[in-house]
Amino acid sequence: MGNIQQDSPEPLYRGWIETYGGEEFAEIVRAVLLLTDRVGQSLAADEESKIIERFVTTARYEWMFWDMGYRKEGWPV
Repeated sequence: MGNIQQDSPEPLYRGWIETYGGEEFAEIVRAVLLLTDRVGQSLAADEESKIIERFVTTARYEWMFWDMGYRKEGWPV
């Protein structure tokens, strides 16, 4: 996460940076990507379609999570 500020006066933000900005997390991501590629090569077309659909849904929820914070929305329930 090259350009992220490495220090923050805010403890929660600093903890987030330390977790996701470090080399250990980058290594985990690389390992998961290799595993995903390996498993993906053996999928049947219908299985691949289901996984793609789930990935897209997950990405939408992730976007909604960050967008909610950006807009400073409250919890609707």
